[in-house]
Amino acid sequence: MEPTRERLLTVAAELFAEQGYAGTSMRKIARAAGITQAAIYHHFASKEQLYYAAVKFLQEEKTTRVTEQLATDLPAEERLKTLVQLLLELLDADPHFRHIYFRELLDGDEIRLCELATNVFADLSHVIEGLMRELAPHLDSHLTMMSVAGLVFHHLEARKLSPFMPGGKSEHSELPVLADHITTLLLKGVRTP
Repeated sequence: MEPTRERLLTVAAELFAEQGYAGTSMRKIARAAGITQAAIYHHFASKEQLYYAAVKFLQEEKTTRVTEQLATDLPAEERLKTLVQLLLELLDADPHFRHIYFRELLDGDEIRLCELATNVFADLSHVIEGLMRELAPHLDSHLTMMSVAGLVFHHLEARKLSPFMPGGKSEHSELPVLADHITTLLLKGVRTP
């Protein structure tokens, strides 16, 4: 990828995560990237196009790594554990993606949500749904996939609150502990018809 384009996507993703879609202007992005607004339009026709490209840029590494890790002959239960561990690690390392994800859910703009679901999240969703169908053919694979995402995202964000809750322990914020908990919870739930 061209260095200017990559810097532009990185800066735009950071600003969209911090300030949201509506709060981020092309002028702010240009200033933060150290380029002119005209230079942005050389790469992207609109703010909307830049937004989707920035979110996809954040998502691509995750999709590639998850797909590679799940393309094994290991039993489905082991692949689930790998999936949960990997998602926790990747999302923990990328707070910008988490912020954009939650902002979009809270904003609820149907056009952006549809675009993100169709053109950004679809590949990873298909991979996870396929594993869920294999693990629990008696359950709705889409809802199960959404439950995996919900557990992973929630536990990452709830680490801030967890120590203050009754029963909270310091190890509850450790990624391996979270991965084991989420995997065990999912497997016990999906194994009961």
